Amino acid sequence: MSIPGPYPGWPHIRERIREMIAGAEDISRITGCMLQYTDLIPVPQSMDLPGMKDIEQLLSGKYNCHTVQDEVMLFRTHIPGTAGSIRSHLNRPGKPVWTLVFSIQTEGPARFASCEDLLDWFDDARAGIHALFDIIVPEEIIQALK
Repeated sequence: MSIPGPYPGWPHIRERIREMIAGAEDISRITGCMLQYTDLIPVPQSMDLPGMKDIEQLLSGKYNCHTVQDEVMLFRTHIPGTAGSIRSHLNRPGKPVWTLVFSIQTEGPARFASCEDLLDWFDDARAGIHALFDIIVPEEIIQALK
């Protein structure tokens, strides 16, 4: 499922996930999940933004992570059996936007006992992505977004 911008809010997305799960005949056949957020953050061209190594350094105290090319790989997140990644793309010509792509996915086969169990995983993944955002994005950008 892909939901284009503008962001409709988590309750709307969660309901769409619930509908998608309801369409599955047997929840035990679901063996993995992924949640990905792409944030397009307007920034002044004069602002210094963290690069991939900076992002790795910001996260390294709380996560087992390593930069591989243009991506910080999270070998574990705070959700058991889950890994993730962050990609950062700085201003492109003519577009003063910082693009951050956050992904959290299950590692190996996953098992879910119920629809609520699966929805809980997505709620936890969303909270994990928000925690990563809060660590990475400088406070002056967060204040400007409010």
